[in-house]
Amino acid sequence: MSFSSTGSLSSVPNGRIIDFDIAELRKLPFQDSLYLWVRGKLPGTGFEARLAPRIYQEQPDYWGIEVAIVHTRSANDSEPMADALVFERSVPLTGITGIKGITVIGANQVKRIDIARES
Repeated sequence: MSFSSTGSLSSVPNGRIIDFDIAELRKLPFQDSLYLWVRGKLPGTGFEARLAPRIYQEQPDYWGIEVAIVHTRSANDSEPMADALVFERSVPLTGITGIKGITVIGANQVKRIDIARES
């Protein structure tokens, strides 16, 4: 599991950027909203994963969305099951889409996703 040495530049100022395994766009049935869905692994217990859009003065070409964690509590003495460390998060892209799309920002990878504009 990798951590970014720098903190988040988003709406999670005390967060740390971590890596992710999968990032993709999803559309819910019977809705027009488009969502970013991300899956990855937490570095241990006591952390919560968040998808945190960066803050911009003007709409960029690609809106950065960080995969960040925050410390929520102290870790238990017992060993967690491997499944407990897997996270899945989603965020609606309404209002956080760049002119061309989004960029998902992890500790070891950055994934640019183009979003086609519908007329």
